[in-house]
Amino acid sequence: MYSVQKVVKAMNKQKRKDRARNLALASAIGAASGAIMALFIAPKSDSINNSLNQIKEKVVDAVVIGKEKVDELAKEGRNMLEERKNDIKEVKGKLEDKVEDAKIDIVDSMDEHYDSKNIIEDLKG
Repeated sequence: MYSVQKVVKAMNKQKRKDRARNLALASAIGAASGAIMALFIAPKSDSINNSLNQIKEKVVDAVVIGKEKVDELAKEGRNMLEERKNDIKEVKGKLEDKVEDAKIDIVDSMDEHYDSKNIIEDLKG
C-alpha cells in the first residue's frame, strides 16, 4: 500500500523525468534543425554534399528513433500516473472508511459515557 507521501514523491519524480525528456527532445530537434540549415547554407561541392547528405540521413534517423523513445517514455509516464491516481483513490477511500469508523466509535463511546453518567446519577439520588 502506498502512503500519500510516497505517491506525491513518485509524481514529482515523474515530473522531473518529463522535463528531462522534453529537454532531450528539444535538443534533438535543435540539433537536427541546425544540421539541416547547414545543408542549405554551406557551399556546395560533391564531396561535401555527399558527406552532408550522409550526416543529414543519420540525424534524421536519430531524431526518428529519439521521437519513438520519447513517445514510449511518455506513454509509460501516463500509465504510471494513472496507476498512482488509482492508488490515491484507493487510499482516500480507505481513509474515509477509517474516519467514518472513528466517528461511529466516538458516538458509541459518548453514548456509553452518558449512560454511565445517568446510572451514577440514578444511584446517587
